[in-house]
Amino acid sequence: MHNFEQLLTTSVLARRFIILVVIAILGWIDLATGYEYSFSVFYLLPVSMAAWYDHYKAAILTIMVCGTTWLIADFNAGHHYSNKIIPFWNGLVRMGFFSIVAFLLFKIRRNWNEMKKMAMKDQLTSLDNSRAFEIEYRILRKISFRKDLSFAVAIVDLDGFKAVNDTFGHSKGDEVLVRFAQLLKQANRNTDVVARLGGDEFAMILLDVNEHTVQDYETRLRQLFQSSGLKQSYGVDFSMGIMILNELPKNMEQATQLADRLMYQSKAQGKSQTTIQTHQVN
Repeated sequence: MHNFEQLLTTSVLARRFIILVVIAILGWIDLATGYEYSFSVFYLLPVSMAAWYDHYKAAILTIMVCGTTWLIADFNAGHHYSNKIIPFWNGLVRMGFFSIVAFLLFKIRRNWNEMKKMAMKDQLTSLDNSRAFEIEYRILRKISFRKDLSFAVAIVDLDGFKAVNDTFGHSKGDEVLVRFAQLLKQANRNTDVVARLGGDEFAMILLDVNEHTVQDYETRLRQLFQSSGLKQSYGVDFSMGIMILNELPKNMEQATQLADRLMYQSKAQGKSQTTIQTHQVN
């Protein structure tokens, strides 16, 4: 069932072919059972598939095809009406019914997607949260098996952040977190993953990197931070650990622990610095 749903979600051609096949099968059954048996409700299956998994234009087309299929089956089954307009009216009514169901499914899907986005985003900084970070990690790990890519996992922790809350209040502390999150997004590429794990701790996954590009990234982030005024205004800085990996370990915790250990080395050596190492995953 999961593989079937994944096929409907990922492959446009397969999804639309399946919808057409389902409509054809329903039309054949509708014709074979005759006009005395009401069968129109079953056409909601392809309509629902199109409304939930496809674009609204595809759903409209599916509704029209379902309505036309029912009408053809009804005519060929030998159903006679007292007025020639009646079957066309019934066809319009059925398409109206299909349209209402499709519209409701569109609304539900949109709300569902918005709720999923909210569940995957840190509400303060709009970065990925820890749940989204883990999902992105799993996806990137699958990609690493197909492509010869190296990765870097980074953990960042703000230095002196507790003093900001104690001195300026939590609202200013939130402001510092938001501004620092913006710096991380600015320093990282669109292909990189940036997340807030909680508190003043952040995590990144950098794609297709080496020691030179990681050093450039660290320098770029430091420069952006220095020009942001956060240190001058609030006295904060950041310590970071970056572990360069030939592939992502099976367990996300293993990768983050490697980078976390380097981050704590940076703090132990005086804070406000970055420790970078390379690790070979067996």
